[in-house]
Amino acid sequence: MSTRQDPVDVPATPAARWVEGLLWVFMGSFALDYRASIAREAGAGAGLDQLVFLSMALLSTGGILFLGWRHLLVRPGAWFILFWGGFLAFMAANSLLQGVQPGRAVRIILPLALCLAGMVNAHIAGCVGVKPSRIVMPVFAAACTNIMWRIFQGFVFKGVTFDTARTEVQSAANNWLAAWIGCALLLRSRFHWLLPLAIGVLFFGIFITVTRSLLFPVMASAAAASLCFLLGKRWGLYQPIDAVKRLWPLALIGLISVGAIGLAFVAQPHQIERWNERLFHHAGDRNVTEDISYLTRRAEADGIFEILNRDPVHYLYGRGIGASYYWHSKYMPAIHLVYPPTEEIGNDVWFAGHSTWTYSLFSGGVIGLLAHLSLIGGVMAASLLAARANASHPGPDQWLAFLPFIAACCLLSESLTSNPFDERLAAMIFGVMAGLSQSFLVRASWVHAGLRTSPK
Repeated sequence: MSTRQDPVDVPATPAARWVEGLLWVFMGSFALDYRASIAREAGAGAGLDQLVFLSMALLSTGGILFLGWRHLLVRPGAWFILFWGGFLAFMAANSLLQGVQPGRAVRIILPLALCLAGMVNAHIAGCVGVKPSRIVMPVFAAACTNIMWRIFQGFVFKGVTFDTARTEVQSAANNWLAAWIGCALLLRSRFHWLLPLAIGVLFFGIFITVTRSLLFPVMASAAAASLCFLLGKRWGLYQPIDAVKRLWPLALIGLISVGAIGLAFVAQPHQIERWNERLFHHAGDRNVTEDISYLTRRAEADGIFEILNRDPVHYLYGRGIGASYYWHSKYMPAIHLVYPPTEEIGNDVWFAGHSTWTYSLFSGGVIGLLAHLSLIGGVMAASLLAARANASHPGPDQWLAFLPFIAACCLLSESLTSNPFDERLAAMIFGVMAGLSQSFLVRASWVHAGLRTSPK
């Protein structure tokens, strides 16, 4: 993803080539992941394809561990691994002691474990000398593949149409791709040749799924990348004129987007009507006083708090990951104005919820809530620390030092209305972001070692 030579030569170990290859296998393992059918969800079963995906992820992670286990204790990335690994051990023991069905607990904790695997793999890759751009490239490929695959899989195998396409074809990789676009557009010194592809894939997915919440990562990416640009200016990475230079691709993309919307209106006028309904007429036309998405999330949150209030000690350690909860009954009459009364909905729910924060509180109590906050905040801090540490001698991948920070902001933008840690690929991607900063900190150690040994 970069053609310029890095002025700071970080030597790669003999294992670097193998680790990079295994990282591609790891990210590719769930690139074709999809939302299971209702029948499979109810039975908590796993299809053969899902077992193959998991086997690829486990084998590639095992291979990377075999090649680079000596680097696991390299700090500061080691603290992330120790912290998240300890949290997973607590969550597993907590569910076991509270009698949660093991099958449910394993299924819900799996994305969190894949997040840990992503941390480990990216951490080792950075320590053995794999360039940051080469760590990010398989993530980019997996994200774009999954967005397009879910749309294809939904239309071909699930019978989804333009009139019904919603979350069935929505990819968990959208928020990360939005972060990459903002990073590449505002922080990279040259126009990236993959940028038009990324923008096309992201906005095609948003247009098809008619999901308002996907607009939040786009806005978060723009805001976070702008903040990073200001920080970079303060650290000597950018000049004010650079902001002007970066506006022309944005203007060009805007013109292309206007043209694309016009073509979409001609080709799929009903899709434009669906967006108009979702954005401006989402309550009155359904005979409900409030937006149905808001009602379902409120019903879930109130049900969770009612369960916790019965025994307040569970506010400390939760009810266990995979435990059952329900949607509060006072919202069900309004919800059944949209969903058929015969459809059983919100009675016995055990998946990871519609909000990162309410579910982390339900499953792990204050401990779970603080763990998620610490992970996301730690990733943001490590990203800015790594960018600052390399600012005196920036390399061609310097712009990617900000990517974990922007990705964390995009994840946060969706965390109130969805739970990205419920998705295997999204958790893997964020794990890689948590480990990516290690490669920049390793590079910074060589920068400062060279400064100490240079003649005065």
